[in-house]
Amino acid sequence: MNISQLQYLISAAQWGSFTKAANVHHLTVPTISQSIKQLEEELNTVIFHRTKRGVFPTAEGELILQHAAAFLKNIEHMQGALLTLKEESLESITISSIPGFVPQVVQTMLELMKTYPTLRVQMIEGDTQKVMKDVQEGHANMGLLSYPKSQRNTLFDWVPIVEGDAVLIMNTRSPLRFFKTISPEDLHNEVFVLYKDEQIETIAHTLMSANHTNRIALITNNMDALCQMIVYGNAITIAPDFILNAVSSIYLEQLVTVPLQQFSAEKAVLGRITRTDEPISKMVGEFTTKLTNLVQNTKGSSLD
Repeated sequence: MNISQLQYLISAAQWGSFTKAANVHHLTVPTISQSIKQLEEELNTVIFHRTKRGVFPTAEGELILQHAAAFLKNIEHMQGALLTLKEESLESITISSIPGFVPQVVQTMLELMKTYPTLRVQMIEGDTQKVMKDVQEGHANMGLLSYPKSQRNTLFDWVPIVEGDAVLIMNTRSPLRFFKTISPEDLHNEVFVLYKDEQIETIAHTLMSANHTNRIALITNNMDALCQMIVYGNAITIAPDFILNAVSSIYLEQLVTVPLQQFSAEKAVLGRITRTDEPISKMVGEFTTKLTNLVQNTKGSSLD
């Protein structure tokens, strides 16, 4: 007795015909007939009455069919449970992210590992264009990047995680800390250090345009290097205010933010992107939910 024989048995009973059962399973009628005959011999019981109008179960056959149907249903449940177990135990995810949010990704991974102990996360770091390319070409399941709302395109599914305002970041000794907002005319002889991002560089050149004494000293994706230049080198930088959530506590107390007047209307967004032509996996969905909760709670607590 095997699973296939029981499936043929159920089909023959449902259709009342070996011929229709054979069609359902893409087999020949003799194959179905012989399989059920072997089952009858094994059980020493006639399962079906054979007539010119078709087949119908005997009293013993009805009992056998009940148990066969229950057995096949249990097999189906077992297979579903095994599939879920495999998905959970072998789950992996590849994330392409701008470097500033790697700490939050690691914290999210630690949270998920409580549910998925064997979770494997592969991180790819790069600027905004690289993140988009990684996702578009299938090298990453999801991407994390900062973007203005106006620059979303249809290649990706965009899910916002947190929104923020563009700010100028300086150290606590800078005279700029007393400004309520910053405009290009307020900046003289300032040294900029920039996160390597096309949008950030565009804003920086706009701010610097009013005075040629301003200059860019460093462009990098290394957050620690940027913070060192601001705290110890009296430089300034531009970023969404939520970037401070990723700054080490070593520097955080020595930094001040002032809103950028010219860019106050355009919200910056930290978001997740996935390809529109691919379904979102369970792990990508859960990772996004936990990351969103983590970032928003951190942002909320930092504003209290």
